[in-house]
Amino acid sequence: MDSLRQDLRYALRTLKHTPGFTIAAVVTLALAIGANTVLFSAIHAMLLKPLPFRSPAELVRIWCDQEGIAFASVTPTELLGWREHSKGFSELAGFSRHDLSLTGGDTPERVRAARVTPNFFKLLGTPPTQGRDFVDEDAQPDNASRTALVSHGFWRDSMGGAADAVGRDIMLDGHSHTVVGILPEGFNFPDFGDDVEVWLPDWMNPEAHGNHYMRVLGRLAPGISMEAATADLPRAARAVHEARVGDKPDKAHAVTTLRWQEHLTASSRPVLWALWGAVGFVLLIACANVANLLLVRALARQRDGAIRAALGASRRRRVQQALAESVLLGLLGGVIGLLLVMWGMELVRTLLPESMLRMTPVELSVPALLFSLGLSVGAGLLFGLAPALHTTGMDVLPLLKQSSTAVGARANHPLRNMLVAVQLALALVLLVGTVLMVQTLRNVQGVSPGFDAEGVLAGRLSLPDVKYPQPENLRGFYAELLGRLRALPGVESAGVVNDAPLGGSNTNGDFTLEGGSVNPTARHVAEFRVASSDYFRTLRIAVRQGRDFGPQDSEKGAPVIIVNESFVRTFLGGNEPLGRRVRLDWSDNAPFREIIGVVADVRHSRLTEPATPEAYIPFEQYPLRVMSVVLKTRREPSTLAGSVRLELKAMDADQPIFDLLPFDSRMERQLSRPLATTRLLAAFALLALVLAGVGVYGVMAYSVGQRTRELGIRLALGAHPRQVLGLVMRQGLRLTVMGVGMGLLTAGVCMRLLASLLYGVNANEPTVFVGVALVLAGVSLLATWVPALRASRVSPSVSLRAE
Repeated sequence: MDSLRQDLRYALRTLKHTPGFTIAAVVTLALAIGANTVLFSAIHAMLLKPLPFRSPAELVRIWCDQEGIAFASVTPTELLGWREHSKGFSELAGFSRHDLSLTGGDTPERVRAARVTPNFFKLLGTPPTQGRDFVDEDAQPDNASRTALVSHGFWRDSMGGAADAVGRDIMLDGHSHTVVGILPEGFNFPDFGDDVEVWLPDWMNPEAHGNHYMRVLGRLAPGISMEAATADLPRAARAVHEARVGDKPDKAHAVTTLRWQEHLTASSRPVLWALWGAVGFVLLIACANVANLLLVRALARQRDGAIRAALGASRRRRVQQALAESVLLGLLGGVIGLLLVMWGMELVRTLLPESMLRMTPVELSVPALLFSLGLSVGAGLLFGLAPALHTTGMDVLPLLKQSSTAVGARANHPLRNMLVAVQLALALVLLVGTVLMVQTLRNVQGVSPGFDAEGVLAGRLSLPDVKYPQPENLRGFYAELLGRLRALPGVESAGVVNDAPLGGSNTNGDFTLEGGSVNPTARHVAEFRVASSDYFRTLRIAVRQGRDFGPQDSEKGAPVIIVNESFVRTFLGGNEPLGRRVRLDWSDNAPFREIIGVVADVRHSRLTEPATPEAYIPFEQYPLRVMSVVLKTRREPSTLAGSVRLELKAMDADQPIFDLLPFDSRMERQLSRPLATTRLLAAFALLALVLAGVGVYGVMAYSVGQRTRELGIRLALGAHPRQVLGLVMRQGLRLTVMGVGMGLLTAGVCMRLLASLLYGVNANEPTVFVGVALVLAGVSLLATWVPALRASRVSPSVSLRAE
């Protein structure tokens, strides 16, 4: 231990006497270690840390798997049937997201709400901290029981944190609901994009066999594996299908399952692993760079080491002394790197879903600090071990016979060359990944979503059934509202739709196609929208065939429907759609609807996902309470927000409008993740490129410095400066070719791992590989040219007097 303390004090004195080297090495390591700590913190929070629920490994998400829709919501009939017939799950709960209006105060407020089956919180293992949980009696048809659980935040902010809050009534959508319980502080349900404030019991209508709106979460039964429970669900699904009322030609729905944490992190997982791989490469490049610097110092101090060895110092002690210096450098880099972590975490948070961040925040936790400490020590050992072993393993006697200036005069050191080649190879991999992500970002930005978001303002309304109990009330309200909005200055058109594109909401359901489809044995499911006559014109959704909705498509008109191009391809095989008839199987007495038009495909969920089969029903024939209002304006959309609220207040002072924002903001949210990923990769790649260039320059400058006498003799004997320049450039070229060749092979493997993040570009795009290789070769040769030019200008007389 005493010897280690002595070595650390000696290393500290040595580093203080060489501030330039120390600063360069510490800053390089700080950037690399800090970046790795940030990515570890995110991966630990999102992927490694268990969800904060009881036995989270037992929680499983379940979907229907439909033709054209891989992860479809579930009907109440199916959930009831699964509960009865499936033996693989001890609990199955349903949930769905809603917006409600809270009244009774000075102004109406939006309340983020969810409807859940009564066993929902029992499944999660999260009982209320005050009051009671839901019971089966709370779930009544038409929500007749009117009970509610509220979040801790709602209780604190909207109920004043009152001690007698349990038992109080709150007005939601015009109905009085009794608060029966308050949920724990910090409770967050990550399957929703935002914090839910009020939870209501949901009654599962056994007749709603065609209405897919429920999401399902299950808990594995004791002793049952995920595979066994999943294999049991298709059998349960067939039993549900056979028990359904009515003679229907379709087959039972297939079933898809995923562990809940795997589902929640599915979109973030490849991004995080890819970025961690990138910062891992940066760390390796930084280690190679510092190792090269240490090797130069070690070669210059070989004679000192030989004297120590002659005086009795063992090789182990000399290696320990060398490693003490490198580990100290690593620890200093780790400490400075922690100062960069908080800034880096803000960048990484843009890549992760907000719901998961609220539940498991990315922060500098104890595991992250331990990781940073281990990485600092490990990096110090990594970049210090090879130079230490190499220099302490050389024969002592020849070193003692040489003069101090001759020691280490071997210019073209193979270890240094290999370290530089590794830096070039890793930098090439990062540059290729960055270029591919830049191309991906451009491709996503160039995607045609099927609509025009420019100049569009969108907001969402949820009308309470107390004030608007009948379909005619809904028709009257939205007709008056659209009339008022169309009269606003600068408004070109206005319409309503239940699920606007890129808004995070969706509705799908079963349907029957009269006369059959191209796949008569399949059970048909499509996305369904309810839209007004001006909706397509407002969003500039092209009508490819037939016509748009018009005044004739009123509640008294013939039942009609408009489908998209994907619907025609999937279910009609491209055959003539106009005149065909479709029946929505949401109820047994639903009418057949004639297809009157075909519209362009719209990318509804994400820009990078292809359009799915969609069908549009006229609002007048199927009015809904929850609708999105869209306005096309010649002005800046946000300037109309105040006017929209005033018009709404004039109609109904208790009716709030939610998320009233320009439609462009939805497009920006779609681009935020690939943009942040590209920026981070670009920053890492630029750092890698600089480090690799510095590494090449350092090797060549050291080589030229060690060969000064040789080059001077060549010039004195008549060599032309161009020949000396070419001699040094050839050495740099060999390094470049070796590094680029290694990099191309490595990139060919690594880019396959990046393929899931790419869009519209091949992971092994030859032009990208060739272009990046040429750029990196150019940087490397430029870094070689500077010391080569200096070598060609060496004065023979000065170099010959060097000894």
